Amino acid sequence: MTELAGRVALVTGASRGIGRAIALELAEAGADLVINARGSAALDAVAAEIRARGRDVEAVPADVATEAGVRLVVEHAVARFGRVDVLVNNAGKGSPKRLLDLTEEDWHASFELNFMAAVRLSLACVPLMRTHGGGRIVNISSRVGRQPDPYFAPYAAAKAALINFTKSLANAFSKDGVLANCVVPGLVRTEAVEEAARKSAEATGKTTSGRASCASAARRRSAASCRPWRRATCSGRRASPSPARARTWPRSRRAPRRAGIIWS
Repeated sequence: MTELAGRVALVTGASRGIGRAIALELAEAGADLVINARGSAALDAVAAEIRARGRDVEAVPADVATEAGVRLVVEHAVARFGRVDVLVNNAGKGSPKRLLDLTEEDWHASFELNFMAAVRLSLACVPLMRTHGGGRIVNISSRVGRQPDPYFAPYAAAKAALINFTKSLANAFSKDGVLANCVVPGLVRTEAVEEAARKSAEATGKTTSGRASCASAARRRSAASCRPWRRATCSGRRASPSPARARTWPRSRRAPRRAGIIWS
């Protein structure tokens, strides 16, 4: 596949899990990549996988929860490629903690990483996309943004804000060819989810197997009561079952053009 040949994609949180899978899928589709995460070792390993697929890549270790980190990532993207056509805001993390034990710093830290990072990167990349005739922004939210978990309250609130912000992006910039979508995945068995499960088990006094069983039952109940595209996107469009394949969503005659992902 080379449908994204000549395009440049920026993916945050790309060193493992969903972010790594998205970056590799975009490389398979022909895009060159700017990948970001805080740790350089794992990021370099993903960069090697991208190069093995014949694509060019710039790996930028930085903390996008900070303004300086966002600025560094965008500066590297512009210096290396001169453009950003696709932005995937995937960086994020939630840690279990009882509501009454949360500090104000816990709330601020969660919003900086899980919400403001996407806001800053999106607003920094929109002018670059406009210059080249348009672009695509994909924000990775979470099921807790729609179905809050009391042990992940700051994370859930930040992800709910991300869903809302994505709609604002779509409404503001679709006329310029900059289309924004939000993917709302359920539990995906990644390293981060397994780590969160262990911490949640410690906080609640449960075993990780018991926590996993509860999560599995919750997913079955959710699947029985909700249509998948209502859980997966805030834009009214049927979403791909895999976040890494969001670029292949079919165009719907009933959906507004700003909800699209496919290059036209």
